[in-house]
Amino acid sequence: MTAGVQLGSMHYFGDLNPTSNYVSTEFSLTRPSLTLSLSRKFSDHFHLRADLTYGQIRGDDFKAANPDHPRHKFRYARNLHFRNNILELALIGVYDIFPSKGRFNQRRIFTPYILAGAAVFHHSPQAKTPVEQSNSWVDLQPLGTEGQQSGKPGYAKPYSLIQPAAIGGIGARWNITPFSSLSFELALRYTFFDHLDDVSGLYPDMGDLKTDLARTMATRGLETQAAVSGQTRAPNFHPTIDVTGSDGNTYSVLAGYGERRDKRGEASFNDLYLIAGFRFEVIINKSPHRPKFRRRRFGY
Repeated sequence: MTAGVQLGSMHYFGDLNPTSNYVSTEFSLTRPSLTLSLSRKFSDHFHLRADLTYGQIRGDDFKAANPDHPRHKFRYARNLHFRNNILELALIGVYDIFPSKGRFNQRRIFTPYILAGAAVFHHSPQAKTPVEQSNSWVDLQPLGTEGQQSGKPGYAKPYSLIQPAAIGGIGARWNITPFSSLSFELALRYTFFDHLDDVSGLYPDMGDLKTDLARTMATRGLETQAAVSGQTRAPNFHPTIDVTGSDGNTYSVLAGYGERRDKRGEASFNDLYLIAGFRFEVIINKSPHRPKFRRRRFGY
């Protein structure tokens, strides 16, 4: 059995991407991650590993979208952002391309491997309120920024803060002593929902949202300063319009970014996140009486 620790980073793929390509990420928004793991070897090739990971993903239209680019300016005008702290528990199978045989000190120095598994994770997307409104981080799921908390027909139900994910990835391991190794690993998490960033489908009717804070966090196109950095935003070429909500009140929004049924995200794609990092592992059940990697019925 081995124990390990991985120092790495989390990368986000979703509705707040830097280009129109879905599989892309904004590296300036990358945040660190930490993984603790236990692994058991069941054959010359196969390991089973349990991982506990904590990290953060981020996205920001202000940083990732160019207002002068014809394919980026939609996201810049939208002006949404988020951060999301993720705590993940995963069970992963690791298959070594080259077999490990013989005594500990006779293991191969270098072994590439592939991995696949499943995870369950807790998350809670947050965003900052506007600069002139305390500029503090608030949880987005309870607000129902796309109408989920309205209780009215035509909206999705609130998404869960506990979600499953499927895992696939590759890595390479270098043995640095007879009982320890260093690996580099890339592993993609495919989620089965589209709200890691609290952005998915269409803008709601502003009158259907329950609070002023929900309306503020749902449509951000009229803000003149970026909430996270405080920098001045470039002038928008979209006009401001007044819309009448279902409650009879009038709300000012950016044209195309606040009326019910205006596009807010890409509901046809689920969100992803990638964990990359260096992993250090140590064999913890080494014994001079059991020095070999041998297959037994249950274990080594």
